[in-house]
Amino acid sequence: MTGIPAAEVAPRIDLAVTAVDGVRECYSARPVVARAYERVADVEGSLAAVEQSDGARAITVCIGVSAVDDAAVVASAAATAARGAGGDDVPATVRVRVARLVAPAS
Repeated sequence: MTGIPAAEVAPRIDLAVTAVDGVRECYSARPVVARAYERVADVEGSLAAVEQSDGARAITVCIGVSAVDDAAVVASAAATAARGAGGDDVPATVRVRVARLVAPAS
């Protein structure tokens, strides 16, 4: 089973998760070392962490949800969006971390 490479899928996942109703912010879910390297090398990377091995993907996204929204419902919708963003038939395990509850603007 061949699919779209992880480096191409990650930006698609970023866009799909950002478009989910209730997602207020997206944060990097990638390892600190990878983010530090990109900062030093002045390279822009995606926010989603995508690992691909043995014909399957492991996707992690990190989101901020409004304090007035149901975080579980938003996280479930974000997982569905992330899983569907690949556009191929590679099985994916998706982890959504709700990193922050964002206070509504006053």
